[in-house]
Amino acid sequence: MKKLFVSMCFSVITFHAVMCAAADVRMQTGFSFDWWSDNRDSDARQISVPFRIDGRAGDFSATLLTAYTDTRLNPSGRDAVSLGHLLDTKLSLSWQITERLPVDILFGLDFNLPTGKTNLSRDELDLVMDPDLLSINTFGEGFNINPTVTLAREWGNWVAGLGFGYLWRGEYDYSADIGVTDYSPGDIVTLSGEVRYHFSQDLHSRFFARHSWYGKDRVRGADYHQEGDFTLVGLGAHYAPAERWSINATLRGVFRDRSKSASASGGLDAEPHNIHGDELIADLAVQRLLDKATIIEPYFQARCRSKNDYPETSANFIGGRSKYSLGVKATHAFTPHLEAGLDVRGFLKYDDDANYPYIQPERHFTGFSVALMLTGAF
Repeated sequence: MKKLFVSMCFSVITFHAVMCAAADVRMQTGFSFDWWSDNRDSDARQISVPFRIDGRAGDFSATLLTAYTDTRLNPSGRDAVSLGHLLDTKLSLSWQITERLPVDILFGLDFNLPTGKTNLSRDELDLVMDPDLLSINTFGEGFNINPTVTLAREWGNWVAGLGFGYLWRGEYDYSADIGVTDYSPGDIVTLSGEVRYHFSQDLHSRFFARHSWYGKDRVRGADYHQEGDFTLVGLGAHYAPAERWSINATLRGVFRDRSKSASASGGLDAEPHNIHGDELIADLAVQRLLDKATIIEPYFQARCRSKNDYPETSANFIGGRSKYSLGVKATHAFTPHLEAGLDVRGFLKYDDDANYPYIQPERHFTGFSVALMLTGAF
C-alpha cells in the first residue's frame, strides 16, 4: 500500500537502488547530455547539471531541486541559437499520516521558485522544442503554488488511491518580442486515481487515470487562451517471480479536448476542430539485481500520436507522430551511503507533414541521451 501511496504523490524520476540505506538526508547531483539530428540537417544538444536534496524528519519530508542547463540548436540554413541558465527551483513539502486512520493521507505543498529564464527573445523561443526531443523544454516560469492531497486504502488483495491537486500559476513575462508580457497562465485542477489488484505475492495489475482542467491564460489582463481538458488512462502489470528480477509493463492513452483562443469580439471561442491528436504510450522494463549492490534495468518505450482533426489543407493541420526509445539504467551502491546511476537511451522519431506552427515536410529524428547521477545519504 505504501508503494502506491508514494507513487501517486511524486512524479520526479530519480536513481535509487534498493540496497542504499535509509537516511535523513540525501543529496544528488550529476550530469546529463541530450542530442538529436534530423533529415533536414538540423541538430541540437543539451547539457544539464542537476542538484537535489531530500530531507525527512518523522512524517515530514522536503525536497529541493534545481539544475543548470545549456541548450544549443543548429537549424538548417540559419544561425545557431543557444541559452545557458539556471532553471526554476522546485521546493516540495509533504506530511503523511499512515496506519492511524481508516485511510492513509499525504498532504503536499509544492512551490516553483522563479530562478530560471523568462522573457525569451524571438531566437530563444526556437529552443522551446518538442519534449520528445530534449529532456528540458521549459526554462522558467513564475511563482507557482501546488497543494495536493492523496488518500490510499488497502483491503484484501485490493489497494486504491485518490489524489487531488490545485496548481496556482503566477504571472511572468513570456516573450516581449512576440508581445506576450504580463502573462498569467491559467490555474490547473487535477484529479487522479489508481486501483491495484494483487493476484499473488509476485503479480499485481493496476488501473490508473488522471484528469486536468485548465483555467484561462491572460496577457496584460485580457483573455488569451484556454487549454482543453487533459485525460490520461492506463493499465499496468508488475511481475516479480524471483527476488532478483522483475518485469513492469504499462499502456497509457492520452486525450486532449479542444482548446479556446481569443476571438475578434474579445472573448474566447472554441477551435472548430481539435488541434491535438490522441496519443498511445507503451512501456516495458525489466529490472535485474545483479548482486547486493548493483541493479540493471533495460527498458523500451513506444509513443504514437494520431494526426489532429483539421483537414490537411488547413493551416492548423498536424500529421501523425511516433517515437521509439530503447535504453538501460544501472545503479551501483559503493557504500551504504553512496551510490551512482547511469541511464543511456537512444531513440528514433518520425513526424508526418504538418502546417502548424509553420509548414514543414515529413521529418525523421535520431537522438540519444546519457545521464550520470551520484547520490549520497547522510
